[in-house]
Amino acid sequence: MFKDIDLDRPGSHAHLRAALHDGFFLVRNTVPESLLDEAYGFLRTFFALDDEAKRACRVPGSNGQSGYTPPLVEHAEKGAVPDWKELFHWGAPLPAHHPLRRRYPARYPDPSFPDHLVPGIGSALRELHARMLRFQHDVVGTLADAIGVHPDYFTDVLEDGPVVNRATWYPPMDQAPSERHVWAVEHQDFDLITALPRATAGGLEVLVDGEWVAVEAPPGHAVVNVGMVLDRLTNGLARAAVHRVVAGPDQREGRLSIVQFCHPAPWTTLTPLRVPGAEEGPQRFATLTADELFQRTMYRIRRLDAPPTPVPAR
Repeated sequence: MFKDIDLDRPGSHAHLRAALHDGFFLVRNTVPESLLDEAYGFLRTFFALDDEAKRACRVPGSNGQSGYTPPLVEHAEKGAVPDWKELFHWGAPLPAHHPLRRRYPARYPDPSFPDHLVPGIGSALRELHARMLRFQHDVVGTLADAIGVHPDYFTDVLEDGPVVNRATWYPPMDQAPSERHVWAVEHQDFDLITALPRATAGGLEVLVDGEWVAVEAPPGHAVVNVGMVLDRLTNGLARAAVHRVVAGPDQREGRLSIVQFCHPAPWTTLTPLRVPGAEEGPQRFATLTADELFQRTMYRIRRLDAPPTPVPAR
């Protein structure tokens, strides 16, 4: 039921807009399967370490955007109970003198890899980040014409953006401290798009017409979902997909996944576009910067562990 987009032959504008309206679609993944397997092997070893060793890999002041995050920390925007998952984040560093890093230091923490605990993990995760980012640029470049912008529009928006990879270990549910805990309650991502290659087990579900539908990346594909940024930019034509991760009744093992959140540069102004072929209607969203949307969402999900950087008035 989920639409498939071929980056070499993407199909009509109507097909692409319909995929964006669904909020979830499939794309043939250009990231080598062998690299994904290697990364999963290193991450399994990391998440199997004892709690003390993993907690030493936290990066203070990063709002969870770098290093390790223990379980029962992240909430969804409306979640009363924190998710039952552990996280490891990484991205690509910017030079210390870069204006984005000086203006938004909390958005650009240095990546921190536990090579002293898992030798070789840093090299594999850095390569995976670069390959996934190239894939995401190809995806949004393919979508550009269908929403009425130049192919270089997203190149400009994403230049030096704080794109971050997330590895998530969902421990077995029989280890959760309460029956109220789930792996990840329903939520929307607050980026442009998110790439989700195959995970080690099922559990991802998307809300379609009021019903939860299981979605899994077929071999050689990645699931791509629309985030709040693209929702705002297209004035709601592209819909930020509501999704969750749940363990099935017969699921006894844990689940490991890798995703990449594609964030525009924080100083990008998210002004809704006029999308050709879209139904005319009132403007749904006010204009915010990408960082303002990020800060608001991080506050709502209780993840601001450092005060935001003051930004001069525009």
